[in-house]
Amino acid sequence: MTAHETEIVADEKVPTIEIIREFDATPEQVFRAHIDPELYRRWVGPRSLTTRILKWEGHTGGAWAFANDRDGEEIAAFFGSFHEVRANERIVWTFTWEGAPDSVALETLTFESRGDGGTRLRVLSVMSDFASRDGMLSSGMDVGVKEGYDKLDELLQQHTGPAQQHAQDAARFSALVLSASPEDWAGPSPVSGWAARDVVQHLIEWSRGFLAGGAGIALPTLDVEADPAAAWTQHVADIQAILDDPADRVLSNPHTGDMPVDEAIDMFYTADVWMHSWDLAKALGREPDLGQERCAAALEAMRPMEQVLRDSGQYGPAVPVADDASPQDQLMAFIGRDPAWQPGR
Repeated sequence: MTAHETEIVADEKVPTIEIIREFDATPEQVFRAHIDPELYRRWVGPRSLTTRILKWEGHTGGAWAFANDRDGEEIAAFFGSFHEVRANERIVWTFTWEGAPDSVALETLTFESRGDGGTRLRVLSVMSDFASRDGMLSSGMDVGVKEGYDKLDELLQQHTGPAQQHAQDAARFSALVLSASPEDWAGPSPVSGWAARDVVQHLIEWSRGFLAGGAGIALPTLDVEADPAAAWTQHVADIQAILDDPADRVLSNPHTGDMPVDEAIDMFYTADVWMHSWDLAKALGREPDLGQERCAAALEAMRPMEQVLRDSGQYGPAVPVADDASPQDQLMAFIGRDPAWQPGR
């Protein structure tokens, strides 16, 4: 998981505070963590406090209230109303601290898709005067906001199931696919003998065969050669539909045994999309970012199985890299990619 900074900006001309924070989770996931009281309770506020939800009507026109406790003692309480709730896009609410009932903030939260499966959250808080705004800033709210969003990062990581993980990883890959020009598809990729188009074709063809043979899920053949972007877009929709409604289907494979189909897709296919996004990014002349923590975790899990992985033919010989190379470079080198590879070199 990539670490993100929280930006807090106080306008000099109007009594507002703007907060900007990115998350490596979809807008749907981040929105749900704001509107679901059980999830909201678990992340809002500084680490030194716990939150009790007193009232929560998470819809347009509803009311809310919660309190912060430390060691069983109430420290502060807040209340307000939901002016507008637009699923996965926007929340507008009033926000009041009981200790200053005349200082009511109107907050607008917008959940913007980053285009790579992540979310940019913007919070604009408008107060009636500068004294109220500056009082909020001096209260230590920056600590609560930053620590709260760090906790939200952790919570989102815990609650990323197969459907959410695919949505996130496929969105990152899709952004690359849609950025490619027609000429890009014939260009080389870091995989020996593969053009950029072959990266897309590989993911589409093996996964559809995997589902047909193991779970009896027959999906139509897609023409990657004619239009890689259109084929990939349809493929993502097909796979996401299965993950959104796995319907207790099971995938049987002589090597892995029986697994729920969504878990099988997550373990074998979604992870492949994530790793091959490095190949496609490089083929298109971009610098990939798979997330250093995730790369380190993947490498740690793969090292004990190195001989089995090598014998399977999935990966080429490891490429030497410096001991202090980044986890992403180490992972790519482990599976046989040259981290320094560039088109035309």
